[in-house]
Amino acid sequence: MATLFRFLLLWASTCLALWITDGIFDALAIEGLESLLMAGFVLAVLNLTVKPLLMLITLPIAILTLGLAIPLINGLVLMATAAIVPGFTLSGFWMAVGCALVVSVVSLLISIATGLSRIRTITVVRGGRDDDRY
Repeated sequence: MATLFRFLLLWASTCLALWITDGIFDALAIEGLESLLMAGFVLAVLNLTVKPLLMLITLPIAILTLGLAIPLINGLVLMATAAIVPGFTLSGFWMAVGCALVVSVVSLLISIATGLSRIRTITVVRGGRDDDRY
């Protein structure tokens, strides 16, 4: 039950991120609520299934480019969503990459706000001998 709730939150946050991105970019066009909900669902499913496989396949390229290939993969996933969902269109690959960056940032902020993701802090522990005890 918790997994279904987390997926519904992911779907809702993806839809909200797509809606915000549609307001920012003219290159992204969503033709109504039905297209928005379907695009959010397809993008959430692709991000959970296809994107990890693409990341694994392109891992050497991502390492060589110091992670700069990852936004390109996000753009490809967003373009695949546009190819699947009617009423959801993108004007080109580079605009898909830009839209994917905005969708990623907005989704991250929503995930942090809803508790789907947490900001991890690093605790630094001082090593060595503590002179106060001796």
